[in-house]
Amino acid sequence: MNERTHQFGILMSVGATEKQLRNSVLFEGLCIGIIGIPIGILIGLPSIRLVLSIVADNFANVLYSNVPLTLVVSIPALAVAAVISMLTILISAYIPAKKAAGTPVMECIRQTNEVKVEAKAIKTSNLTKRLYGLEETLALKNFKRNKRRYRSIILSLTLSVVLFVASSAFGAYLDQLTEQSAVEMDGDILLYTRDMTEIEFSGLYDTLKTADGVTRSTNQAISTYTCEVDTNEITNGFLNSDLKSAGLNSSSEKVNLSLDVQFIEDDMYQNFIESLGLSTAEYIGQDAKMIIVGKYNGGLDIFLDRSMDFTIGTESGEQTKTIHTTFVDSYPLDPPPAEPSEVKGYVLMVVAPHQMKPQFDTLNAPTKLGLTFWSDNPAQSTAKMQGIIEGLGITSGYTLYNVHAMLEQNRNILFIVNLFTVVFIAMISLIAVANVFNTISTNIKLRRRELAMLRSVGMSDRDFNKMMRFECALYGARTMLWGLPLSGILSWLIYKGMIVGGGDIKFMFPWDSIGISMLGVFLVVFITTLYAIRKIKKENIIDALRDDMT
Repeated sequence: MNERTHQFGILMSVGATEKQLRNSVLFEGLCIGIIGIPIGILIGLPSIRLVLSIVADNFANVLYSNVPLTLVVSIPALAVAAVISMLTILISAYIPAKKAAGTPVMECIRQTNEVKVEAKAIKTSNLTKRLYGLEETLALKNFKRNKRRYRSIILSLTLSVVLFVASSAFGAYLDQLTEQSAVEMDGDILLYTRDMTEIEFSGLYDTLKTADGVTRSTNQAISTYTCEVDTNEITNGFLNSDLKSAGLNSSSEKVNLSLDVQFIEDDMYQNFIESLGLSTAEYIGQDAKMIIVGKYNGGLDIFLDRSMDFTIGTESGEQTKTIHTTFVDSYPLDPPPAEPSEVKGYVLMVVAPHQMKPQFDTLNAPTKLGLTFWSDNPAQSTAKMQGIIEGLGITSGYTLYNVHAMLEQNRNILFIVNLFTVVFIAMISLIAVANVFNTISTNIKLRRRELAMLRSVGMSDRDFNKMMRFECALYGARTMLWGLPLSGILSWLIYKGMIVGGGDIKFMFPWDSIGISMLGVFLVVFITTLYAIRKIKKENIIDALRDDMT
């Protein structure tokens, strides 16, 4: 604005009227808009087309549609964007003209109203002079002398940091949400039922595993029991959090927990026992020990000991059975998905071979039967299995999942979110860098007479560079002083907004993006200042002193 005010002052000194100035800046703004807006549209549309071509296949998999994802240009949307851009340009051009028209001509030319400061306002202490030296003291005095000019640079840098950190935090929280929906499961196809008899289920399994594309298959059964345990055997974390959230009384001496028993094929069970380094003789056979998984909150132990005895039974409590278990950290085969009413917030599951199932059948516990298939072509195999089931005339309730398609959909959603987040952050960063570059280079150009004066009284290039480097450090330090707290607050507000919207995410302080923004601020300021100073050094000192703005 200072440069334009100076130019308008010169024009008014030779007789230009306010109307002529207004028409001049409006015409100039129109010329800039006529050139810049079409260039922006010509660059923006191909860029959007490129992004769409990258994510087209992923969108098709997410939407289960063969309709191609193509770019449709909306003329009204382009018109609105063009009008907003043109208005911004015209307003930016009109403000300096309006200011110059209300300012005396000599003040516009000499810029005497731009720096109004008292001597005590730029005074520095003796300690500062001793710590920094002459060059740094000059830089500090320049900073204090024209705070309006420096504030514009710091404001531009601060906004850039806040936008970058906030957009990065927003992208990180979106990643958390999409990763939560991505659940990895064993196999490509899953079928489970509660209504079929074991004989009917076994016959169906023998038929389905011959479907086209199936390369491997296995079956399992999940029976659900209850068990009573002492609260002094439970970890404090589970006792104080998950038991209360489950509506159980954690203050009593004993508590009833739900316990599942997963029966898997004998060969798979034996291989799992061997992979754990346990004795097959001790864990296979009648009345053998059993392995159990007891976890909550993503992997924390429920019980204090690594081996326990459980007395299990059904809700009726008519019959019970005592089992001897050893805790392990994982199970060999993912169980079928739980219904919403079955979700209990923790995993307490015994893994046993099929040969031990008759020992538990006498308890008459509710049982879910499941089949897991691996296939070279999951979509084709799923369709074939559906046809087989319908052809057999099975009337029992069942659920058939194409797990591979579900997982692929989650991966596609995660890819799309990451891509659009990266593109958005890149656009914000480019706009911020361009803004900072223009602001700093313009402000240094406005000081060409001041800098030429310092060089004319004998300041060496070394001292001159030292002074400018200190100014860069001042820019960066002041930017971090304002930008980092604002970025942290805005990141927290974004987190709270997502929590209110129903997202189950954890707050992450954006250390990575803050570190990148700090490095970027100092790097951009240093390169921009170096670029502007090199241009000034190439000028003749006498010419710069005679004409303070060209």
